[in-house]
Amino acid sequence: MVANSGDSHSGVIAWFIRNPVAANLLMLFIVIVGFVSAMSMRTQALPDQALDQVVIEAVYPGASPGEIESTVVTKLEDALRGVQGISEMQAVASEGLARITLDVSSDFTVEEILDEAKLAVDRVSSFPASMEKPRIYKSEIESMVMFVQVYGDLDEKAMKSYGESVRDELLELPNVTSINFFGARPYEISIELNKAQLRQYDLTLEEVATAVRNSSLDLPAGSLKTESGNILLRAEAQAYHQYEFEKVPLRTREDGTRLTLGDIAVINDGFVETEGQLLFDGRPSVGMQISAVGNQNALDISAEVNQYVEEKKKTLPPSIGMDAWLDISFYLKSTVAMMLDNLWYGILLVLLVLGIFLRLELAFWCIVGLPVCFLGAFSLMPMFDISINIISLFGFILVLGVVVDDAIIIGESAQSAVDEHGLSLDSITRGVYRVAVPATFGVLTTIAAFIPMVVMEGPAASTAAAIGGVVVLCLVFSLVESKLILPAHLGQMEPLPNVHPRDMDPLRRWQQKFTTSFSRFVQERYKPALVFAIEHRYNTISVFVAILIISGGVIASPLIHVVLFPALPSDFISATIEVVDGAPTSQTIKIVDHVADTIKEIDQERPEGEKLIKHMFEYANGSSGQIFVELNKDSNREVNAIDLAAEWRERVGDIAGTKKLQTNGSTTVGGGDTFNFKLVSNNYQQLDDAAQALQKTLAQFDGIFDIESTSNSSALEIDLNIKPAAEILGLTLQDLAQQVRAGFYGIEAQRIQRDSEEIKVMVRFPAEERSSIGSLENMYIRTADGSEVPFLAVAGMDLRNGRSNIVRHDSKRAVIVTANADTKKVEPTLVVEAIQKQFVEQLSEEFPDVRLELGGASKEEQKFMQKLGFMMGVTLFAIYSLLAIPLKSYLQPLIIMGVIPFGMIGALIGHVVMGIPFSFLSVFGIVALAGVVVNDSLIMVDFINKGVDDGLDLESAAVLAGTQRIRAILLTSLTTFFGLLPMLMETSLSAQMVLPMAVSLGFGILFATGITLFLIPCMYVILVDVDRSRNVFSKHNYESVLEHEGQLEPRSGA
Repeated sequence: MVANSGDSHSGVIAWFIRNPVAANLLMLFIVIVGFVSAMSMRTQALPDQALDQVVIEAVYPGASPGEIESTVVTKLEDALRGVQGISEMQAVASEGLARITLDVSSDFTVEEILDEAKLAVDRVSSFPASMEKPRIYKSEIESMVMFVQVYGDLDEKAMKSYGESVRDELLELPNVTSINFFGARPYEISIELNKAQLRQYDLTLEEVATAVRNSSLDLPAGSLKTESGNILLRAEAQAYHQYEFEKVPLRTREDGTRLTLGDIAVINDGFVETEGQLLFDGRPSVGMQISAVGNQNALDISAEVNQYVEEKKKTLPPSIGMDAWLDISFYLKSTVAMMLDNLWYGILLVLLVLGIFLRLELAFWCIVGLPVCFLGAFSLMPMFDISINIISLFGFILVLGVVVDDAIIIGESAQSAVDEHGLSLDSITRGVYRVAVPATFGVLTTIAAFIPMVVMEGPAASTAAAIGGVVVLCLVFSLVESKLILPAHLGQMEPLPNVHPRDMDPLRRWQQKFTTSFSRFVQERYKPALVFAIEHRYNTISVFVAILIISGGVIASPLIHVVLFPALPSDFISATIEVVDGAPTSQTIKIVDHVADTIKEIDQERPEGEKLIKHMFEYANGSSGQIFVELNKDSNREVNAIDLAAEWRERVGDIAGTKKLQTNGSTTVGGGDTFNFKLVSNNYQQLDDAAQALQKTLAQFDGIFDIESTSNSSALEIDLNIKPAAEILGLTLQDLAQQVRAGFYGIEAQRIQRDSEEIKVMVRFPAEERSSIGSLENMYIRTADGSEVPFLAVAGMDLRNGRSNIVRHDSKRAVIVTANADTKKVEPTLVVEAIQKQFVEQLSEEFPDVRLELGGASKEEQKFMQKLGFMMGVTLFAIYSLLAIPLKSYLQPLIIMGVIPFGMIGALIGHVVMGIPFSFLSVFGIVALAGVVVNDSLIMVDFINKGVDDGLDLESAAVLAGTQRIRAILLTSLTTFFGLLPMLMETSLSAQMVLPMAVSLGFGILFATGITLFLIPCMYVILVDVDRSRNVFSKHNYESVLEHEGQLEPRSGA
């Protein structure tokens, strides 16, 4: 144990140095609390994405998009227009459904807008009578864990029944609470009566529906209060099955016999009338999406479900199969394993670097601070709603080298004091206090640099906040560990025995030899170079500025691709198909099957043992279809998912009858298509023409593909109108529409609850009488006096093209134009700039009523760039303030901050070397780099100030500070880089998502090292040169310099 040679310092740090038991107890407390917290924390694949949105959905069965727009959407928009706090209002009208999304302003909470929206919608009293009550809810993204698929050769009812039984068994598992069952059509009881029978019995569909409502019911009728007690009265005749509905009476004849529903109607107890196909690995299937809710642990859920599936498989008959797939816990587990591997490799590399420069004991205690800081961060992560996920785990790897920097600065200063004054508690205390203040403010500047990531908005906010939050928490605990715990451990080091070098152990002998060589290098190489640089300081600065200007040009050169939200290869590939409007579902299924067969052929061409496909999911419904392929998760898989998707698309080729066929093998942080342009106007013709013009403009750029527009979505519509003859008969257009709707869509007679599902009972014409225009023309319409007339006698119809989807933005009609880009051929930011300059001019000339806005990823990129300047300004001001306080100067912080742009040079070189695009995470890496760089620079300036205060002339103080700080600066830079080196070499998908940030920080810190060692002393002396002529330097240091140069009398007390 180190002897105490005095008590020259007081304060918290000195107290902990003298009381190592307190330091160890503090460390133990942090470790225990952090460990307990980590064991109970929520785990998920990706952090939750906050959606500040309120959604309003209104179902109007059977209504066309145009009818939805005019009778539902516009009324909702009018009602919501007066609600404050809505930044944007997006509406989509599709067949039978209106959906309005309200973006909430940052000044309001989602709950406030939700309440106001409910009140506004409740005030609307003119909705169509057949429309269901609007549903208003907060938009949320579920934390998906995995899928379970049941498949086999069963009929539809048996498949649904078996799938539901599996779902119910899964819900009985302790940790499974949220399952979305899909792939099975809802049950429906359809009562079908043909037109001839209705006319024969003088019935209408409405009368049949009324008879069902009146006879199929359960109705409480009160109670009898007898002397012996109350007896409940009720009418219990609710029909639930086909045979029960067949007994429903429609009419009683004069002879007392009844005409029942079964006498004249065909009753189908089946499914809703939608066609489609869902296959899993080529067999009919139903599926379950299993999600985590609240603080549930994704790993626990996955383990339980996988165990259930494996046990259930053993009991399945040969005709049924079951598989768990798209298990997101795989990525979480692999990321944890990757993090631990990279963490250990990083720690070993950092320990190796420290062991070269410092005593092995000191290096060990610096490394011990890492788990303390990490566990400290775990203890507070739940308070800030940060879960254990792929992104937050990367934050620990990112901060590995940064956290140890503070310990290195403290430890290196303590060792320097020991080297000067011998090993004692007092010398260790002196060494710690010498750098405590600048080191503390250095860490605070790093925290300030990461704060913008925590408060970032947009689709990538959750990614940035997870990383930034972890880094900030680790840095906070690094202050505690390096100032209170580490010094106490250093005080427990044993003095090194004073022996001859030949008697030393090999490691100590090598360290001493290295120390001697390094000291010789500092005195014989670095010091003369620094003296030369200071003597020629203006030339030195000119060289650095020239390098900076050249590097700035690199951004605009082809060497650096700027893609703020880059696409990264995934472990999944998908295909999205849309057929021409009006095509039958059978054609959609045929096309989907062809596309699926193509990827199977590609897979079969692979050598045995290198098959790509693990599972394949196919879905077709109406005019759209989707194929989802899970690839085998082989880390040695040579095929890139993006390239595989491109080959798939090329092999499929052009298919007649399709209007959209896209393949995708990427995942995008920030999400969505590369380009998303929104055209807004109430001039519908100009809107469609402008959309076509924009599509042509985009097609002119090389590398842009999959150009789509919502104006291309059309559907045939028959517009009904009434003839003058109908008015004479007392018929109105509403009467006509209601009777046509009753026959072709149907009348909802009632809803029944059977088991766990609510089932509609519909009354309508048979399917064969609803399959052609002739069916409509042969229909009879009932007049006000009960007579019937042919449809064509009282009504006309116009066949026209309508929209299958109508998009509206802030109460105006809108068209969305989307496209994707090959970022190797074209930079998305340059395309957006060109569109905003060139196309907007064409827009104002040819389509003056149309306005162009950015949407999707394009909008988020623009918002990010707009906020970047403000964010950087706030960050730089915070760093400046945290530098000015310990330096007690307004101008000296500018010396330190002048290094920040030069750190960008290394970051840019890193992107070129690694061959990756410059993304939004690259920007955050540079912001983080700014905080790390100023740490070393601050201590360098502080040492120059102390040298001047100790009586040295300015140049000598600058040179001395450089020679004293070179070891610490090299250590902090090398440990930061080597801490990130395993991540820089990582090839996994999860690592690729955040690689740009690691590249910016890792390579930037290396380049900044040389800048700090030469540029800071030169800039300091130059600033004093300027101060001498302008007399604007801070009074303290200006007078100090003049004093020691004999131009001022010494200050009192100096």
